[in-house]
Amino acid sequence: MAVKLEVKRLRDDVKLPRFAHTGDMCFDIPVLIDKGDYAPFLLDGDIQEHTPLVVHTDKNGDKYVVIEPQQAVVFHTGLKCATNYGYGLKVHVRSSIGIKKKLILSNATGIIDTAQYRGELLISLTNTGVSPRRIINQERVGQGEVVKVEDVVIVEVDTLSKTERGEGGIGSTGV
Repeated sequence: MAVKLEVKRLRDDVKLPRFAHTGDMCFDIPVLIDKGDYAPFLLDGDIQEHTPLVVHTDKNGDKYVVIEPQQAVVFHTGLKCATNYGYGLKVHVRSSIGIKKKLILSNATGIIDTAQYRGELLISLTNTGVSPRRIINQERVGQGEVVKVEDVVIVEVDTLSKTERGEGGIGSTGV
């Protein structure tokens, strides 16, 4: 049985997320580049304190922004999402964005509690490269993965069960 992801567009021109191919694990998520309420922005503290980025228009009429090296920019998607209880959404950067443009998600992996959260899906990208990078309106920068969420009970104990690995941590299993 397929898991249902409900998606609400906040504007008519927003593209819905879509799977590139049948059977893909993740669906592509485009971002909005626009002036006003949907302008990409730099965080100046918390989410309410931010500086909108300058939105440029190229010779074809496409809107874009430039992410400078080491800069983190938050993008609107114009989308709200919901899943049933027991599911959530992970957001990853598309491999082409990470490899070709040296952009990563600012928080490594976005965790969206879609069974409860009803706000807009935002995506923050950080330029880890040495060159400015351009993002155009409706560019598919993220990938969404619907995941099963298990109920977990946290229990404090005095000791943990013994295992073959024990306390062997980083590098303990070799290269």
